[in-house]
Amino acid sequence: MPNTAQFDTAPTIRELVRPVNGLSMNVATCGDGPAMVLLHGFPDHWRVWRPLMERLGDTFTLFAPDQRGYNLTSRPPFVSDYRPEHLVADAATLIASLGEEPVCLVGHDWGAAIAFWLAIERPHLLKSLTILNGAHPYLLQDAIWDDPGQRAASQYVDTLRSQEFENEVNADAGERLARDWFSVDLASGRMTRQDFEAGLEAWRSPGAWTAMLNWYRAAPFVIPKPAAPPPATRWTDGLDYKVKVPTQVIWGEKDPVFGSVLVAALKQHAAELDVHHLPGAGHVPQRDDPDTCAFLIRDFAKRFL
Repeated sequence: MPNTAQFDTAPTIRELVRPVNGLSMNVATCGDGPAMVLLHGFPDHWRVWRPLMERLGDTFTLFAPDQRGYNLTSRPPFVSDYRPEHLVADAATLIASLGEEPVCLVGHDWGAAIAFWLAIERPHLLKSLTILNGAHPYLLQDAIWDDPGQRAASQYVDTLRSQEFENEVNADAGERLARDWFSVDLASGRMTRQDFEAGLEAWRSPGAWTAMLNWYRAAPFVIPKPAAPPPATRWTDGLDYKVKVPTQVIWGEKDPVFGSVLVAALKQHAAELDVHHLPGAGHVPQRDDPDTCAFLIRDFAKRFL
């Protein structure tokens, strides 16, 4: 696999504010070429994509928004403002506003769930889809019900929904949590000090944690206790699971959040699927192995340009 290290002179990343679906949406952009949109997950913002933006800007015009409630994008006040239909509409409206649809779409974590919903419900917006350690939302719910490992790994969702957790992180704007989550990445050089400090700055903004946690509170996911039986009736019954655009999955195998059962199940519901396992990467493969991720994303997306 060729080396795709960042340019000697990295492309200049600009942040622009766009009106999107009633929001003021902060969007980082750089590069030249066909449009590619990058959707981040929890608890990140656009800067989680910086390593890839520096490697892909020679091929694509990249748009990495701060999603609803994150960093510099508007924070609507109610839990209901964060229901999935609003989050999907945000991404769809952003894509339409670029005037270049369909686009290549990349999603990670929560951004992957939104990307899957777009590929199911609005495939006309997408040329291709790349997922980095993220779950098809209906398959995730099925796995939480049926797979003991994924159910155990997903118990954190109810913790994130709780007011107690929000109070705890708000006590120091998440600084202790940041040390717990990112100290190894900082020490290894996988995360720069600048990116770490930018993340903390985003978390310190008033209402940041309420907005980020409202994504979980508004989500339809049901998290039974480990010993509870699967339900006889499911909210996913009768839903369209089919991913209708060419899809690539890049999967860090050291992921404590999502199990590989989600990749295996996806093969039954994707029109076209490529899967690449990265044994040395974890939940954030674009941080753990940006060179390989950039190569795979570029190679896959160029097939559909």
